[in-house]
Amino acid sequence: MYPRTIVVLGADRVGKSTIVKNTQDELVSRDVCVRTLHFSGPRPHHHSPIQQYIDPFQSALEERAQVVICDRGFSEVCFYEKFRRHINISEEWANSSESYFAAYSETIKVFLVERDWEWSLPHHIAELNSLYPNCSGYFMEMQLKARYKEHKEYYSYMKDYLYNRSLLLNIQTISPESPDFSLADVV
Repeated sequence: MYPRTIVVLGADRVGKSTIVKNTQDELVSRDVCVRTLHFSGPRPHHHSPIQQYIDPFQSALEERAQVVICDRGFSEVCFYEKFRRHINISEEWANSSESYFAAYSETIKVFLVERDWEWSLPHHIAELNSLYPNCSGYFMEMQLKARYKEHKEYYSYMKDYLYNRSLLLNIQTISPESPDFSLADVV
C-alpha cells in the first residue's frame, strides 16, 4: 500500500512549515502514521537535482508511512537554483520527480500557499533581525528588496510551471486565514 502524499509549496515566510506541522500534528492525533519531508536544496552528496526528493521518499515508503507531507518539492529546485545560484536545471528533472512520487503514492495533492508580500514582510524582518541583530538600515533594506524580488518571481514561475508544465493534476492554490490551518481533512 502506498502513502497519500501532500506537497506544500510557497515562497519563503508564507507559513508552509506551520501548515505542515499543523497537518502532521492533527493526523498523528488520529493515529495516522505520518512522515514529514523538508527539502531545502541539493546537498554535496546528491548526484542529481531530484535525489534530495527521491531518497527521503524511499525511506518513507520503507517505513510504510500512511501519509507523506512534503515541505517544498519538485519544481522548486528549478526556481531556487536559477534564482539564487544562477544554475539552470531542466524542468525534466522536476517532471521525473513528480512522476516518481505519483507512481508510489496512492494520491498526490499539491497545495501552493500564496500570500502577498505585505503578509510575509513582518516574518522576513523578524528572520533578518534574528540572523543579523545589529544590521544597518541599509543592509536590512537591501535584503528586503532582494527577498521581495524573489517572492514575486517565485509565484510567477511556480504558477506557470504548475498549471502549464507539471505532470500532476491535483493542484490547488490556498491562502488560509487561520494560523491553525491544517490539510488533515483533505488527505
